Amino acid sequence: MALDTSNWTREDLVREAKLQTDAIQRLNVWLRIGYSLVAAGFILGYWGFYGGGGTGFGVLGVVLLVLGALVSVVLKVGTTNAKKNVRNILAAAGVDLDEKDEEASNS
Repeated sequence: MALDTSNWTREDLVREAKLQTDAIQRLNVWLRIGYSLVAAGFILGYWGFYGGGGTGFGVLGVVLLVLGALVSVVLKVGTTNAKKNVRNILAAAGVDLDEKDEEASNS
């Protein structure tokens, strides 16, 4: 069941883009946590297997690394597609983000 946006005003579209941008920013926090899990998992795994920490820490590190990688991939793909969606919403509202970028760089 798709949402009918055919009667939305420009203000409605801009408001929706703002709400989705806020959601993307919250997801980016989780994305950074996923990246941190990858790094912590690598360090813990290396220490466990090669630094004398013990095999248990090595296995825990590998689990954290794999979990962090999966979370990161899913969130990166999701936020990338969401950003494209926001661009499309703003384009439908008549807002050209590329034009805004050019104006900011010329001033």
